[in-house]
Amino acid sequence: MNYSRKSLHCEKSPLLFPSEPLSKIPVRVSVQGKFTGAWGPLPNHFGEPVLGAMLVAGGAQITVEESEPGSYPLLHDQPTGELVILDALPGVWRGAPRLYVDSRTRIMPVAQAAKEFEQTPLSLSERTTRIGLLRTRANVEGVILSVRKRSGIRLDAKPWTMLNVHLWDGHSIVEVASFGSSITGQMEALRPGQTLKLLAAEMGWRAGLPQLRIDSRKTRLQVKD
Repeated sequence: MNYSRKSLHCEKSPLLFPSEPLSKIPVRVSVQGKFTGAWGPLPNHFGEPVLGAMLVAGGAQITVEESEPGSYPLLHDQPTGELVILDALPGVWRGAPRLYVDSRTRIMPVAQAAKEFEQTPLSLSERTTRIGLLRTRANVEGVILSVRKRSGIRLDAKPWTMLNVHLWDGHSIVEVASFGSSITGQMEALRPGQTLKLLAAEMGWRAGLPQLRIDSRKTRLQVKD
């Protein structure tokens, strides 16, 4: 199934609460903490072998993982003590927040980062987000530009199915993805030109770009022709 956006003419209505502009969805975040464990390469949720570690700050902890194989090969070679992870990709896995690191991410001691930003408009503390306050979901709406459903075999030989929708809010475009059992009949019935509203969509990424994902248990879809 592949519905193209060619020759599609549409006009976007003003956003209504609680929807927010796609441009307001955080793509990169910075956090502080200490690494307490490391593992991998092990398969991620795409079946790709990646490095992982656990970051702890106060009483909170979060998994840190390469965004794709080889995207941050020095993840296990970080110094001990308090660190700052700059420009990580926020995401969610099985309902829990997760951070992904890639070639744009930097990891350094807190003292080094504080010195780097002491002459900039935003201090280090203003640039970082507490682990427990990381956003994991978004409410958005927009016009559907394209719909595509694909299937294949993962690297670990398991089958996969994915439905992709590209959503436009009048200014920005984002990919909305649904996997496996989360692909409902309502999702498969989507067509270009319809207005789609998503409540509590999971925030994620793919290839360094923001991606919203459908959680069949928590995400609500509203469709208007």
